[in-house]
Amino acid sequence: MAGCLLAAALAGCAGEEPVRPRNAILISIDTLRPDFLGCYGHPRETSPHLDALARRGVRFTDVTAASPWTLPSHATMFTGLYPSHHGVKHHETRLAESFETVAEALGAAGFETFAVVNTHNIGAPQFQLQQGFEHFEYVSEIDRDARGRIRTPNMGPLVLSTAKEMLAARDAARPFFLFLHFYDVHTDFTPRPELRARFVQPYTGKLNARSQQLNGIRNRGERLKAADLTFLREMYEAEIRTFDELFGELMTWLATQGLADETLIVVTSDHGEEFQEHGGLLHGRTQYQEVLSIPLILAGPGLPEGAVVDQPVHAIDVAPTLLAALGVRSAARRDGLDLAPAWRGGTLPERAFFGEADHNNPVGNEKVHDIKKMIRRGSEKLLLDTHTLRTELYDLAQDPGERSDLLA
Repeated sequence: MAGCLLAAALAGCAGEEPVRPRNAILISIDTLRPDFLGCYGHPRETSPHLDALARRGVRFTDVTAASPWTLPSHATMFTGLYPSHHGVKHHETRLAESFETVAEALGAAGFETFAVVNTHNIGAPQFQLQQGFEHFEYVSEIDRDARGRIRTPNMGPLVLSTAKEMLAARDAARPFFLFLHFYDVHTDFTPRPELRARFVQPYTGKLNARSQQLNGIRNRGERLKAADLTFLREMYEAEIRTFDELFGELMTWLATQGLADETLIVVTSDHGEEFQEHGGLLHGRTQYQEVLSIPLILAGPGLPEGAVVDQPVHAIDVAPTLLAALGVRSAARRDGLDLAPAWRGGTLPERAFFGEADHNNPVGNEKVHDIKKMIRRGSEKLLLDTHTLRTELYDLAQDPGERSDLLA
């Protein structure tokens, strides 16, 4: 009987319904690399609140993004489909109404659906990623300084306060689904001053950690000095900690509202960030691990504490896993799988994973999209540039930094 009671906490004894969360919050932290988080082995204290979430839930160690930039990746997060299937690969495309999003599936099941997003790549109506959200708020990620230059300040506090207002006004008789997108970790790097002082050593170089400058360096193919790259990484660390404190505030607020014990929390990202591991900066143009590897952490009712899953998974799995955890059935086609068997001691079928829909790659005098492809099976990863026809092959088990091309 004791064994049955223990099993019931995860999957239910025979004839019993499994424990399920009533609500769900899906959080996308734009541009977040897992290897900069404490729970993924980073030595600096960038993420104590995210680390605490991982300790009370399930952490996936090997997660692949669908695309190296925001728009296609979030279309995949919402649909469980690869970019080649949902069709949202660049700014001239949009998500067709025929595709069912997570929000639509949950709305049909009686959930009240909310979203607060901090990028035009999700918030602009022409991309149609708002499908299924009853309440949708776009907090602009850009501002202008005194000289009229565009900058991207940390708008996370406004995202969080907007979400609190939405939930405070919700229909308490209905379960809810909330999607939160935070842009704080993305360039421009503008961490809180006290956290910059804590994480960033004195720097007298040329960099200001703003997108415009870094784009120029990338376009010129300029190699940065070690001190410059250290500065960028430390600014990135400070930004992660800036977000992490907001995340801690959200967790505290949920507890005070009596929602913490009945709400599933899912934390992930759309892509990572380059610090010239393969010569590039920012993201969007390549399919290397620094931009395709993302975190995935789940915690809430019915999930084990402190579980770590090393089996490779993909961003296509987020949507079907979230729906299954909430007990919501959907007949819509998904490329991904429910990941619950992985944290219940089972195994997932071996699959090929794909990375697609790069953008802003220079070809002659033009910027083109969708020319870099990735296919991975197990630890073997193949990269193809359809413009140059260059192909690269790596064994991530032996060479996680993709330094030794095995194609020959």
